[in-house]
Formats: sequence, C-alpha cells, structure tokens
Amino acid sequence: MKKQLETGLAGAALAVSGFFGGQLSSSGISSPIVESKPEIVIVSLESLVGDQLKFEIFGPGRVLWGEGKMVENDGWHEIPLGQLPNANDLEFRRYAYVANAKTGKFYPSTSYPARGTAVRDRRFFQTKQAAIAAGFIPTKLVK
Repeated sequence: MKKQLETGLAGAALAVSGFFGGQLSSSGISSPIVESKPEIVIVSLESLVGDQLKFEIFGPGRVLWGEGKMVENDGWHEIPLGQLPNANDLEFRRYAYVANAKTGKFYPSTSYPARGTAVRDRRFFQTKQAAIAAGFIPTKLVK
C-alpha cells in the first residue's frame, strides 16, 4: 500500500509539472533555453620560417594579435613576427621611423610596412634627417 502511494504521488507530481509546463508554453511565457557550449576551435601552429609564423585554423574562429589585427577564416595563414606585440614594442614606439635595411627605405613606425619589416632588418630613427643621413630613402608614407 505504501509503495502504491509513493508511485501515485510521483505520478501526480509528474502530471502537475506537465500541466503547468504546458500552461507556461501556451500562455506565451517561454521555458528557459539551455544554451550549448561553443565549439572548440583548433589553431595549429605549424612552423616558423624566417620571419613568418605559419598556422592553420580548423573551424569557425578568430585569431587576434596586435592592435586591431585578426584572421577569422579557416585554412592556412602567415603572420610576420614583426606584427606580434612583445616587450620590444614599447621601444619600437619610441622611435618615429623604422628603416628596412634590406630595401633601403624607411617608414613611419606606426605604419603597416614598418611593423612587417623583418626584425633583423629593422633600423630605428627619431628624425627623417637621421634616416636620410644613414642612407635610407623615405617612402610615400613619410610626411
């Protein structure tokens, strides 16, 4: 008898919850939505060739580096190491111009070509005159 009573109470509780669950759905009050966890994106760091970091993104994701630089799509990508922020960035920003010893040209230190210059080829200057005196040619980006 006790077992039948427990079974009956459990059944009644189930029926009441089903009834109110149905009432909530039909009255416009939605039941809580269970959100699924986001997919895990895999970024495979493959190699470091010269000044290029080569990696592959598997799945929808985003790789961020530096100020406002990102990659969002699947596949293979390469980032010049000069674009990755590091402890030397503060020193980098102290100078107004960065010259590329390989090309013989110089750029404003805040420009993309300056950041993309291979670390081994970078030369720093405070003034245009100092860069020109060292034998570098200004680019169109130098005002």
